[in-house]
Amino acid sequence: MFGRTTVLTPALVLTIVLGVFAQSYNPQKPDISQKTNNATISLDDLVQRKDYPQLERQLHDAKLSSDEQAYFEGILADRSNQILRAISLLEQILPDMRAKRPHRAALALRALAGDYFKVGRYANSCDAYSDLLSHFANEFGAAQLQTIRDNLHTFELFRSVAPQTVSGDRRFTVPMRMDATGDLDIPVEVHGVKQWWILDTGANESVIAMSSAKQMGLTISKQGAQTQSGATGSEAPIKGAVIPELLVGGATVHNVVTLVMDDKSLDVPVKENEHYQIQGVLGYPVLAALGSFTLDGDKWVIAPESGPSQRSSRLYVEELTPLLEATVADSELLFGLDTGSSSGNFSETYLRRFPEQFTSLKPQKYATAGAGGDVRFLMAYYLPKIELRFGTARATLTNVPVLSSELGVDPLDQVYGNLGQSLLRQFGSFTIDFSRMQFSVSEK
Repeated sequence: MFGRTTVLTPALVLTIVLGVFAQSYNPQKPDISQKTNNATISLDDLVQRKDYPQLERQLHDAKLSSDEQAYFEGILADRSNQILRAISLLEQILPDMRAKRPHRAALALRALAGDYFKVGRYANSCDAYSDLLSHFANEFGAAQLQTIRDNLHTFELFRSVAPQTVSGDRRFTVPMRMDATGDLDIPVEVHGVKQWWILDTGANESVIAMSSAKQMGLTISKQGAQTQSGATGSEAPIKGAVIPELLVGGATVHNVVTLVMDDKSLDVPVKENEHYQIQGVLGYPVLAALGSFTLDGDKWVIAPESGPSQRSSRLYVEELTPLLEATVADSELLFGLDTGSSSGNFSETYLRRFPEQFTSLKPQKYATAGAGGDVRFLMAYYLPKIELRFGTARATLTNVPVLSSELGVDPLDQVYGNLGQSLLRQFGSFTIDFSRMQFSVSEK
C-alpha cells in the first residue's frame, strides 16, 4: 500500500507504505466494548481489537491447551517483534489449526507471511500469501483480499533475493535536515551517489524514484506490480530493485529490497506552482535492522539499543507497521507511529470508543493524498485538545482530526489513529528502539 494518510497543508508530507496488512480475520468492525467470560473467546477478541497490552496481561493467567497457548504466544511474539520465536510457535500449531480453527489459522499464516519477509525468506512469504488466497479467502473482506494480492505480486519481485544484513558500525551520528515538504531527511549513499532520503517509520518498504535508481545503476525488475495509493484507494504501478550496499553513516545495509516508482508519483506540491521531487524513502525494514535511533535536533543518532526510561511506552508491530502505545483518558490505546506524517489523525475507532468527546462538535471536510496528487475527501471532527501520556511524559495535541468513517487501511482503521510530527516535535528529542520495542522521549 502506497501513501499514508496526509493532510493537505503547505508542509505536505508524502509517506510510502507497502502492503497495508489486513490482520483482522473478521471484516466487520470489532465491538470495542464486548465482554466475555470465556478465556479463549476473550483473547480472540483482544487479538481482533489489537489490544496487545491487555492480551499480554490476560494470557499470563489464562488456562489454555498447549496449542492455544502456543497460538496466542505466537501472535504476541509476532506483534512484539520477536520474529524467530513467532515463527517457531506459529509453524508448530498451524497444521492442526487449519482444519479446526480456520480464523486463527488465517491470522497465524498472515503473521508468518510478514515474519518470513522480515528475515529475508521472501519465497516463503510469497507462498504464505498464495496459501491465504487459495484456502482462507473467506476469512477476509474484499479490500483485505486486494491488499493480499498486491502484497503477493509485489513480494514476488524479490522471491530469489538474499536476506538483508547489516555490517559496520552500530553506533554513529549523522546530520539530519528538514526538506521542503516538512519531512526529516538523512544522507545515504549507493554506488558513490549521495542523496537525502526521507526517514519514515510509516513506510513499510524503502522506496526510490526511477531517476534515482537509474543514476545509482540499480537493476530494475522487468516485471511490475501495483499497490494501493494511500487512503484514496487507487492503485499505483511499481517496479522492484535490490540495493546491494546502502551506506548509512558508519553502517552498510546489504541487499535492501526497494520499490521503484516513477518520478511523477514522488513529485510533491509544496506551494502554488512549486514542487519537491522525493529521491528516496528509508522505510521500516532498514530502520528496524539498525536497532535504535534518536532524533535530536539536527542529528540522527544510531545505537544497538536504548536504555530504560520512565518517559517511555511500548512499541508493537503489525507485519511492517509500527504501533505505539499511549495512555489517553486512563486507557491504553495503540496508534500508528509515523515519522513521515506531518500531523496524523485519529481513527473512527477512537470516535466509537469516546463518543462523549464529540457531542458538541460538527464534522468538517478532511483531505488525504496519494501518489501523483491523487486526493480523497472525507469528513472528520476536530478535537480542540487531547492529552497523551507515555510513561511519565505528557503531550498535548490540538485541533486533532478524528475521522468519521474508515479509510480502508488496516491496521490503522482498527487502532486509534496515526501519530506523526505534531506529536514528536513537542519533545527535545525522541528515541525509537526496535530492539527493546520502546519509544522514549526527553524533556520538552
